[in-house]
Amino acid sequence: MSWRKRLTAPFISLGAVALGIVHIVRPDLKVDGATLVLAAIATVPWLGGLFESIELPGGAKFQYRQLEERLEAAEQRAEDVRLAVSDAGRQARVALVTAGEESSRGRTAHEAVARLLEEFTDLRRTMPSGPGRTYRQELIFAELVRHAPRLDGFDVAAALRSPDGGTRLSAYARLYARPEGEFLTALVNAAAEEPLAFAQFWALHAVGAVVDAVGPGNVRLGTVRRLRSCLARIPHDAADRAGTLRSILGRLEDAGG
Repeated sequence: MSWRKRLTAPFISLGAVALGIVHIVRPDLKVDGATLVLAAIATVPWLGGLFESIELPGGAKFQYRQLEERLEAAEQRAEDVRLAVSDAGRQARVALVTAGEESSRGRTAHEAVARLLEEFTDLRRTMPSGPGRTYRQELIFAELVRHAPRLDGFDVAAALRSPDGGTRLSAYARLYARPEGEFLTALVNAAAEEPLAFAQFWALHAVGAVVDAVGPGNVRLGTVRRLRSCLARIPHDAADRAGTLRSILGRLEDAGG
């Protein structure tokens, strides 16, 4: 029995006892039909755990299960919209930075990336998790999106397997900016096993970019299954990552008919 059912019955019983006491103390107190209807409506949210429906005088009928399902669906839609807006904002911020003026003048792409990876490592070591750190990490990622595609001889496959979080992030930035289908399987495996929440967020966006580049209909079934397995393991409080992955899987399922 759920906690709601365990609590609802005692509340209803106490309410009935309270009404009985009022009736004994104040027998002259009149309670009209409108008051009774309002009292019944007030109990509607609590009765769903006990009854499927109840019919009030005049034919008004409450379907508790349907009402609860509709409320949950509405809440989920609102949460999906909120996540979509947040996701779009983060991507727009990265796009804005990458479209800005060159911030590493006088440096080669290798020097710029090396500096960014050092900054990323120091930031994660010295600054506690929170919105401030996430914002600064996004600025670093945006710069990586700018510079990583210009790296000569960049070994994407090796970077995806690297034990260093910054090196993996540079590979995600490279594939986010320049999607290459040959790395999709390795990218999906890296994204599924990525231990850093921030890096996994952008790894999944890189997966989405590569999937769109090769065409959802050309993605192997094994890769789709790997993504589904990844979704099942994403923590419940990581709604942004789960939403990104559900969006990718939705495109893949639509392509698969």
